[in-house]
Amino acid sequence: MLSSQHRSRTFQPTPRLIFPYLFAITLLLNGCGMGSKNPPPIATAAFAFVTNSGSSSVSALAMDSSGSLSLIAGSPFPAGAGAEFLAFDSAHKFLFVSNQNANTVSAFSVNTGTGQLAAVPGSPFATGARPTGIAVDPAGKFVFVANQAADSISVFSIGANGSLSAVAGSPFTAGNPYGLAVNAAGTILFASNFPDSSISDLNSVSAFQIGANGTLNSIAGSPFPTSSTAGFASAIGLAADSAGKFLFVGDHMAQSIVPFNITATGVLTPVSALPAAAPACSVSCHNNPLRLAVHPNDQFVYATNVQAGTVSAFKITNGALSSIAEVPAGQHPFGVAFGPAGQFLFAVNKLDNTISAYSVNSSTGMLSPLNGSPFSGNLNAPTDIVVIAKN
Repeated sequence: MLSSQHRSRTFQPTPRLIFPYLFAITLLLNGCGMGSKNPPPIATAAFAFVTNSGSSSVSALAMDSSGSLSLIAGSPFPAGAGAEFLAFDSAHKFLFVSNQNANTVSAFSVNTGTGQLAAVPGSPFATGARPTGIAVDPAGKFVFVANQAADSISVFSIGANGSLSAVAGSPFTAGNPYGLAVNAAGTILFASNFPDSSISDLNSVSAFQIGANGTLNSIAGSPFPTSSTAGFASAIGLAADSAGKFLFVGDHMAQSIVPFNITATGVLTPVSALPAAAPACSVSCHNNPLRLAVHPNDQFVYATNVQAGTVSAFKITNGALSSIAEVPAGQHPFGVAFGPAGQFLFAVNKLDNTISAYSVNSSTGMLSPLNGSPFSGNLNAPTDIVVIAKN
């Protein structure tokens, strides 16, 4: 201990004493992560799930607070042949996957703390021919599956453990259903009718009233538009706003997004003039759009452009759309989804097995690529993506 005489003087450490002080300071900084060359990893904020149509599986990825993605342990998880579309229940307890080459739906229970998936009892469950679009009502009671090649929609009730049981009357007659969307109230189901290779029905959107027991009844005037001379060149993608006021339909061949007003009874009326039907052409003209997503604030809608390899952003004003920007993605972007708070947007690229990731300006709708994008990791012809918050 220093004497009182020494304590009263200004302390001047000798060079020999300086090094222990510096060593102690270095230890302190490294212990806090400030001086470390390898800072601790950023905690997981959410999980992204991706269908791999090429390997009949579902990949699970951890998303950190910066939007960066990385595969979690055990991924990918087996699904069915031709795994295509994904849908969650509202509580994010269960994940459902349409397997279009197996004519089944796979159902998984979800550990929202780790991102792990486990098949529920009885999975997979039989559907009609070529199941594509899949949707769950907001109450988490029913799963709807579009059977494109069977001209029908299968409806299942969801059990407490996630197992599925066909409701009375299922499957229900439809057109050539491809994409599905449920309104915010959970009372109306919309289906885009996209003809397969053997059928040449008019492209349109059907609307069904959802009964208390899950039964579907066609709404008067359905399918829309009602004119026999007007329609879509190729109705595929569907997305509804969270307020249940508007439905947006991706017209694949006319390269446009068509907005509709949703009336209280589920009738669809065009917000603006329908686009002109596109002339016959080869696959080279299949540019825009494929899949759609509406931002949680209901101010913007985004579309993947499969042939162009881009993502388009549009401003919503009373249902009408105006172009904001078109940004590069990967090769053949398919499914598109937001992070839990809408701060990030993700698009899966089928041909180069990657995920393009963007930050979203919630005021302007502009997209900016994230550092490290596009992300990869054991993906195989990815076709759809959903993202949920970690519990």
